[in-house]
Amino acid sequence: MERVVTAKDLAALADDMLRAGRTVAGPVRRKERYFYEAVSRGADLAFDFNYCVYSPRSFFFPPGETLLTYSIGTNELNVAPEAPRTSPVIMGVHPCDCNAIGLLDAVFGSGVPDDHYLARRKDSVVVAVDCHGPCDPTAFCRDMGGNEAQEGFDVMLTPLNGGKGQAAERYLAAAATERGRELLAYNKVGKEPARADRDAAEKFREAKAANFSRRLPYAVEKLPAILDRSYNSLLWQVTAKRCYSCGSCNLVCPTCYCFTVKDVPDLSCASGKRVREWDGCQLQDFATVAGGHNFRPESSSRLRHRIFRKGKWIKEQQGRMGCVGCGRCDRACTAKISVVEIYTQLAEEA
Repeated sequence: MERVVTAKDLAALADDMLRAGRTVAGPVRRKERYFYEAVSRGADLAFDFNYCVYSPRSFFFPPGETLLTYSIGTNELNVAPEAPRTSPVIMGVHPCDCNAIGLLDAVFGSGVPDDHYLARRKDSVVVAVDCHGPCDPTAFCRDMGGNEAQEGFDVMLTPLNGGKGQAAERYLAAAATERGRELLAYNKVGKEPARADRDAAEKFREAKAANFSRRLPYAVEKLPAILDRSYNSLLWQVTAKRCYSCGSCNLVCPTCYCFTVKDVPDLSCASGKRVREWDGCQLQDFATVAGGHNFRPESSSRLRHRIFRKGKWIKEQQGRMGCVGCGRCDRACTAKISVVEIYTQLAEEA
């Protein structure tokens, strides 16, 4: 199903969702930067943003959440699971973040399914908006295949006018799932596309293909093998001398899904809650286990672990790269450590 929609149509659709009691989120401008935030009116959404500082993963996988509450009686333990209360509508998601959502869906939906994540995703709706070109010089999404999305969204918006650095007023909205078709059918948003609209969408795609260039000197399919030969490289120690182990890269990465679970009792210790919080492989105590032993006490081993996860291990486990090339980690790094530089230098060594 396809419809031609305007920016005003999208704002009105968001307002309809809000009146229906849904949580609606999307890119919101804060001074010179954009953030994915829940909005109270559709007019606050900025579909012409370059990139958001953080990804939308927190709407499906919150930084902190209560899994259950408990109370201790005389001869019994009472446990009450906490169920997620929101399935958000997220509007304005770039292809790189759609690919990241697809990875999270695979991770939390396989093995032992994660009920909390899947409950939020069950009725959620993701409206994607395609990119004219790289959002920032740090982005290497074409290398990682992140600039094209085949999953992780319900509706894809293709700009029909405007250009790089210019706001689009009209979009071709194409439904990719049943939820997407239901959304476009809601109040008959937009209008049927004409031949000229489809031609404009095709011209956009042709221009987009020319705008994205590669930043890595090799095909990404070779990255797992390059990393496999680089486990003992001196590059890890040299680069880690600049690393503060602050975890900024973990915080902004759209595909990081590590967490820790802990029980938080109240003052009486007769009741409490079990909470889940984000954790990060670059933090010093991430690999500490019972007895106080730390499997990765050195920052070099933690840096290597993260790079191997993104470029090799997740690929072997899930069949897709653990990195979408959004460049957020490079932009957030206080030590200016570049993942692209690491990948490139390792290839030169190999």
